[in-house]
Amino acid sequence: MTNIAEAGHHSQSEIERKYDVEEGASVPDLNAVDGIAAVEIRKPVKLEAVYYDTENLDLAVRRIIVRRRTGGGDAGWHIKKPAAEGRTELHWPLGDDTGTVPDAILEPIRAWVRDRDLTPLARIATRRTALHLLDADGNGVVEIADDEVTATDVRNGGKRSWREWEVELLGAAPDTEEGRTALLDQIEGLLAPVGAHPSSSVAKIARALGADSLTEVLPEARLVHDMTEDAAGDAAGGAASVVLVAAIGDLVNALEQTDPAARADEPDAVHRMRTIVRRLRSVLAAYRSLFDRKVTDDLRDRLGRIGSALGDARDLEVRALRAEALLDELGQPETDARERLVDGARELYAKAHAHLCTVLSSPEYYRLLDDLDAFVADPPLTDAGAKSAKKVVKKVLARELRRVQKRADAVEKASGDDLESRLHEVRKAGRRLRYAAEAAEAAGVGRSASVAAAGERLQDTLGEHRDCVLFGGHLSRTADRAEAAGEKTAVYAALAELSTRSGTAALAESTRALADVRRLR
Repeated sequence: MTNIAEAGHHSQSEIERKYDVEEGASVPDLNAVDGIAAVEIRKPVKLEAVYYDTENLDLAVRRIIVRRRTGGGDAGWHIKKPAAEGRTELHWPLGDDTGTVPDAILEPIRAWVRDRDLTPLARIATRRTALHLLDADGNGVVEIADDEVTATDVRNGGKRSWREWEVELLGAAPDTEEGRTALLDQIEGLLAPVGAHPSSSVAKIARALGADSLTEVLPEARLVHDMTEDAAGDAAGGAASVVLVAAIGDLVNALEQTDPAARADEPDAVHRMRTIVRRLRSVLAAYRSLFDRKVTDDLRDRLGRIGSALGDARDLEVRALRAEALLDELGQPETDARERLVDGARELYAKAHAHLCTVLSSPEYYRLLDDLDAFVADPPLTDAGAKSAKKVVKKVLARELRRVQKRADAVEKASGDDLESRLHEVRKAGRRLRYAAEAAEAAGVGRSASVAAAGERLQDTLGEHRDCVLFGGHLSRTADRAEAAGEKTAVYAALAELSTRSGTAALAESTRALADVRRLR
């Protein structure tokens, strides 16, 4: 059998509509559908699927499906996740039927499953007769699947049977959302007269468990995203706790959504996850008066440890990218310097990323995610949480502006290494100011957007300056090693000049950015 981990997976978008159909109904003639040149009827196939979830249905309440299915052209392990349009499907080969979910399938859903076991939830047998609507070149545009379904609820017992039609877009479907919607609407208009009406359940697994939707399977377990989305609708002018819990909930949701990409080392994913962790720590610190301080301090400390692992990897990634860009700017070919600065940094990054994956698979990280979910679901509020959001935000932003000013004042008295340390403190204060303002924008506080923009500019300019300083130190150390190895070192001096020039320009720009922040006080 195929090794699942070695075979890897592929992904695709699933855009479909489901319909309940009356007994004896037949799919009508669909040759008149726009852009369809022929209708191809496929031979019936038998599909057998086992669906998995945790004991608490952590996947179902997030509208995520994990199944192992045999039969048909896409037999294998499948993960289905909500997407902006339709769903995203991840596919792996079947592998051996061990009765457990392989690690390769668990990895993209660890942020939600964590270290809890996945066990069978339902078994679904389907007899499928499919029709493919083809364009003039014979490419598939739409599949109409006539499904006769029998489902068994493994945990609670009981069998259910029904018939449904699935209308799913294929590869040659229109390339715009407007075009796809128009096509599905036209087909729906042809199916309705023969007894098809939109399904009461969007997924077979929900109906197998006697529900109309996955969230109805466990109605008391609401999604963090759903709760914060509800709260955001009433945020403006409301209590500070409503605004900030909604903002924190959005960040927790973003953290969990970014986790799979960071594990898989997708482009910029480690950076995005590190930024989310920093945002969470900043918001918990800036609005600490609204919550039990012991709880927020504990969460911030634990987030900091995750942030350190993310930072170790990201800093090496940035080092390699910066070296490569500067070498390209100099027009340097493949040299010893490129091997040391780019290839060497990438080797170190690979090790740092492997360590990061170990951290993201630790019980400590999983319990942190549990506690963040619990914080949003039942926040440990203080009396200050009931105060007006606008008043609280105004007070917090004023305090954060003073914090930036205080650290900027300390810069004027510093020099040498102490100067760089003080500048870094100003940068961190600007970052917290920015994130505190961005978290409060839903409250409609007049200056939130302008404060956030000023904080971002200060953060970015001082960040570029610091990166240049750190890279300059790395160049010096690397040049010494290269010289000891008998290699040419002139390129390191040229790189250092470019880096210093960029850092000086960024520092000058940060002075103007700081002046903008001071004007907001």
